[in-house]
Amino acid sequence: MKEIKELFKAIEREDITSEMNNLISDDIIDSIDIMALVAEIEKSYGKALEADFIRAENFESFEAISKMLKEAFG
Repeated sequence: MKEIKELFKAIEREDITSEMNNLISDDIIDSIDIMALVAEIEKSYGKALEADFIRAENFESFEAISKMLKEAFG
C-alpha cells in the first residue's frame, strides 16, 4: 500500500489514505485524479496501462488499485 500512497503523493493528493474507500463514489477523487494516477503508474512501471484496466471500480480503494496493478503488471 506504500506504493499506492506514493502515487497519490506524486499527484499532490497526500490527503488520500489507505483507510478511505469509495474514492470515486464519494467524490474524493475525480476523472482528473484518475488520469494523473494513470500517468504516474505508467511512469513508475515504464509501460502503458491497458485501457481495459481504466475503469472506475479499479480506483475505488487502495485495495482495488493494488489488485489492478498486480493484474496489469504482474
